[in-house]
Amino acid sequence: MKKHILLLIAVAIGFASCRKEPDYNQLSSDFIVSTNFDKSVSFNTYKTYYISDTVINLGGTGKDTVITDANAQQLVNAVKTNMTARGYTFVTNSKLNKPDLGLRLGVIKQVNVDVYYPGWWDGYAGWFPYWWGGYYPYYYPWTTVYTYTTGSVILDAYDLKNAKTNREYRVIWNSTAFGALGSDVGGEFK
Repeated sequence: MKKHILLLIAVAIGFASCRKEPDYNQLSSDFIVSTNFDKSVSFNTYKTYYISDTVINLGGTGKDTVITDANAQQLVNAVKTNMTARGYTFVTNSKLNKPDLGLRLGVIKQVNVDVYYPGWWDGYAGWFPYWWGGYYPYYYPWTTVYTYTTGSVILDAYDLKNAKTNREYRVIWNSTAFGALGSDVGGEFK
């Protein structure tokens, strides 16, 4: 009877220690977005914009590239759709049509590696329980290494309308979206 109780306790602890891992593909659509803009600018004076059909890949690995695949087109089209919804007009040739705004789209992918080393006593259930100040939930009593991939999408809006007068290309609006990347993000962004 004593063996059955110990076995039942061990099974209960085993089930209690399990937890479901997050679905990274689902996390890919749940980015944190921050925006920043120049409060002195009156955005209703800008009517037209230009954005390239390519996306700058700032790498994260030291190798910057330009992305031209379907993922890049999807990002560019999303920006165009949102700009059109806000009343801006896309111009096809930036040199001939002199747009008011110039948009630049960039992405950064970063692979994060975390190492957990429990040290002496920490993480050993029964040796150093949480009510004595140990970790909860318990980690494995051995070194654990795990990786996850994050990405950022950066969109900058430059004032081209007043660039000649100001003698500079000022960023008047910026947005950065940051979050986990799942395996459904592919193409040249891999």
